[in-house]
Amino acid sequence: MSVLLAAYKELVYGGHLLALGTSSIAATAAFVLGRIPSWDLLLMAYLFSFGAYSINRLSDFEEDRLSHPERTTYLSGRRSRLPLIAAASFISGYALALTRNLLFFAGLLMPLILAATYSLSSKKLKSLIGISRLKEGLLVKNLAISFGWSLIPVLVGLYYLELPSALLAFSPFVFLRLMVNTIFFDLRDIEVDKAYGVGTLPARIGQAKSWALMDALDIVSAAYILGATALGMVPVFTAGLSVFTPYSLGYRYYAKRLRRHENVVRDLAADGEYVLWGIVTSIGHL
Repeated sequence: MSVLLAAYKELVYGGHLLALGTSSIAATAAFVLGRIPSWDLLLMAYLFSFGAYSINRLSDFEEDRLSHPERTTYLSGRRSRLPLIAAASFISGYALALTRNLLFFAGLLMPLILAATYSLSSKKLKSLIGISRLKEGLLVKNLAISFGWSLIPVLVGLYYLELPSALLAFSPFVFLRLMVNTIFFDLRDIEVDKAYGVGTLPARIGQAKSWALMDALDIVSAAYILGATALGMVPVFTAGLSVFTPYSLGYRYYAKRLRRHENVVRDLAADGEYVLWGIVTSIGHL
């Protein structure tokens, strides 16, 4: 059990599960394009997500001591190395991207900009939009994360130098699913976010409205992907992704009603959804 617990902590607290989820979404986008995802595409998706995660964990270390002390305790031993880990991840990812094509390389600057402006304070940003980092503005945090992930299909298109309407039609679904995820995680951090002035939806509209909004977004995401499939905007197998609406409703019900292993549900089931995307679409793609 100690080995399994150590593996779980490294997978979840170390940021690997989220990075694997990013690779899975990239794989799904490749399937939508009619391609078999290549190893370097999946590795780059992993590296950029892992780098962004490392930056965010470093910038939020003090806040996380209150909202997620288990994760902070686990990461405390590598806190001083997080800048190096983030830099190595981004440098390796950009080096791989440079071998692919310059358009893809240029497009990948956006994730770096989003990661920096989301997590790190900037006086220039404050003078432009009134907040020193994106996560401080009402809805901006949720929108920034969801928008960043919704760029994955576009970046996959740049990787292959193809950008058909199917990939563009797939992006809103990614956006909607990530909005559900970010609101769900913000519920755990609601008191800390209020104290630190982080403008999340739960901190502003309260828990009851946040739960209702997540339910609505879940339903809208399923309706969208099924509608897009019916209209021929995306391949038929993408309709299988609608299964993640009942999946999401299920784990949230478990977390809200039973209140058992709530952090495990958030950290494993919620972020684990994206790892399952690639599995579902690869089966449908056969």
